[in-house]
Amino acid sequence: MNTYEHIITLKKLLKHKGISEERVQQYFCSAAEVEKFINSVDDISTKIHALPPLPKSNPN
Repeated sequence: MNTYEHIITLKKLLKHKGISEERVQQYFCSAAEVEKFINSVDDISTKIHALPPLPKSNPN
């Protein structure tokens, strides 16, 4: 399995558990693309902060 397939599988598992799949993001940038990396981190942070809190899990 490649990384993209892992992300898709993880999103499906999250959705099945009732957790927004938006909590998982994948961005591509090389080490030379500093500005793109910074923008990606800002984008992820904005999306995550806009999501509701995770439900508290019941250990039982």
